Amino acid sequence: MLSPACPSRCVVQTQALRLRRGKRRIGCSLILRAVAFASLAGLLHSSDLDHYEALEIDDAAVEADIKKAYRKLSIKYHPDKNPSEAWRFDAIREAYEVLSDPKKRVLYDTGGMETVKQAEQGKVQAGDNIQIEVPVTLADLYRGAQRKARARRRIVCRRCRQRRDPEKCKGCGACPSTFHMQNTLRNNMIYRNRVEVPSKEDCRMETTELDVAVEQGANDKDRVFFKNQASQMPGQIPGDIIVSLKRSDTGNAKFKRVGDDLRFPLEISLREAMLGFKRRIRHLDDHIVEVSSESVTRHGQVIRIGGEGMPVKDTPSAFGDLDLVVSVNFPAQFTENERKEIAGLQALSRFDEDQARSRRDEL
Repeated sequence: MLSPACPSRCVVQTQALRLRRGKRRIGCSLILRAVAFASLAGLLHSSDLDHYEALEIDDAAVEADIKKAYRKLSIKYHPDKNPSEAWRFDAIREAYEVLSDPKKRVLYDTGGMETVKQAEQGKVQAGDNIQIEVPVTLADLYRGAQRKARARRRIVCRRCRQRRDPEKCKGCGACPSTFHMQNTLRNNMIYRNRVEVPSKEDCRMETTELDVAVEQGANDKDRVFFKNQASQMPGQIPGDIIVSLKRSDTGNAKFKRVGDDLRFPLEISLREAMLGFKRRIRHLDDHIVEVSSESVTRHGQVIRIGGEGMPVKDTPSAFGDLDLVVSVNFPAQFTENERKEIAGLQALSRFDEDQARSRRDEL
């Protein structure tokens, strides 16, 4: 049986329940507003955060540094582990997508994300190439080598755009102006004028040192490309630095290249031409090539040694041939006694008789 006081208690409990529900609604509303505010703040932070700062790396970071930083930070700021800083994870992911792509990275460096987006729409032009030469010897082309080359180029300064560094931005100044054609209507006539547009970015000149890989079997005037490493301009894809190999005459000048083959002059005496010879030839990489003959060798004769020529480019296991061009050093003259002595040699007499029998006189 219910107590007479039950109706009043029920009213009080109902009011308390309504009050608790109202507080819950207010709490949920505040939480949703806080989450929305945090998301909005995150988006603002994400858009303002520099990509290099997002990955906590330096401007000069290489590909391995970028990958290492991305793996570390993407785990640290993953939304499952750090939901309050989900915006940071998005900024890290976007930074990696840009900086891990060499072309996007250079566009970002020269003009920020605006230039990257313009390039995706095909609205960015390519800059001019830089042509330089690096001297190489035939031995470099035979063995393969690493050479240094220097190129003078313009760099767009990112630090000047973000926050000018008094020390590192000491040599920076305004980048070159750009020009565009503008139509002007005057007296019912349309005139096209060339209008100068001053740059909003700062640039500096610097000398860049390049590591040039000379491949085995490379040829004179072969070119090595350094993509997008030429002078920078805001809103442009930098051109290439093109390094041409220029064969110099220094080194072992006796070797001559003919395609994938080599020619080498081999001088022998008259005695060696008649009785045979042995020679040890030091090759372009200092290994020794031995050649010998026990038969008569003629002046101008070519002795071919297979596999001792130049390496075939892109096929390191294949080599051309080495041609030894024989040159017989004949005596300038003989004394009378030497002439008699040579004339008395039976071998020469027999050779003359064989030649006489095979010769036909022409009338």
